[in-house]
Amino acid sequence: MSVSIAVVSAAAAGLVAQLVDGALGMGFGTVSAALLTGIGLAPVVAAAALASASLVAGTMSAAAHTRFGNVHWPTATRLAAAGSAGGFVGAWALASLAGLDGATPVASAALIAVGAVLAWRGYRGRLPLGAARTGFTLPTGLVGGFAGAVAGGWGPVTVPVLMAVSRLEPRRAVGSAAVGQAAAAAGALLGFWIFAPQSLAVGMPLAEGLAIGGALAAPFAAWLTGRVPAAQLTATIGMLAVALHLRALLADVPLPWPAVAGAYLLLAALWALALTGPRRRTAPHIPEQRPERVEAGA
Repeated sequence: MSVSIAVVSAAAAGLVAQLVDGALGMGFGTVSAALLTGIGLAPVVAAAALASASLVAGTMSAAAHTRFGNVHWPTATRLAAAGSAGGFVGAWALASLAGLDGATPVASAALIAVGAVLAWRGYRGRLPLGAARTGFTLPTGLVGGFAGAVAGGWGPVTVPVLMAVSRLEPRRAVGSAAVGQAAAAAGALLGFWIFAPQSLAVGMPLAEGLAIGGALAAPFAAWLTGRVPAAQLTATIGMLAVALHLRALLADVPLPWPAVAGAYLLLAALWALALTGPRRRTAPHIPEQRPERVEAGA
């Protein structure tokens, strides 16, 4: 494959991946990492290229989500601070430690369970909205930043946790995660620049393609987040989290392809069910009765 074809392919992949990521909070890193490693790049080179692309696409996405009012800043700033630290440590670890893997079976199984809970909430239409909780954001950002630097796993880690415990509207959870993603990518990029500078030069052409595609898709994806009903958005994010973490969980399991295809077809059917499932009925609106004026007696 020539360099020009590879860059164009990367741009197309970045555009599609950012459409999903910008609207649902996950997908850009996972799709891009699969593309980069699939064409034979070493893990550290692929991760450095992904960090470069995520910084550009993530910044555009964060700006667009801010423009559409999708960001809860107390949550976003905490995620950003912790995510940048986690990204820096992840870059150091990937450049320095052999055989490092960004996902573990236990973590994947736990996040599959979180995704299933979100899908059930979306199916029932019972979303725990209220005063935002931010105490969990620092550990979530640290783990998400580390996973993002190592394997492009920022969104699949942070967004399901935000959706599960933050009490934010789904669109604001996604937008806050987008702000954190840009900071996490910046921390990872700094780490790769210090600990593995040669990796940046090797993967830069593909990183530019991913960044261009992601930047083009970011505004529309952020706009779309605010247009999807909250219950359907929650169900879709939950099922996407299940699918992505199931992929990580089954990566080293030698299953025949019909079994894998059947599992994902089942997930697609469950997603369709979650989108059309029963919703909580809201009480009918009863107009306020104003007291009748009493005429003063003659």
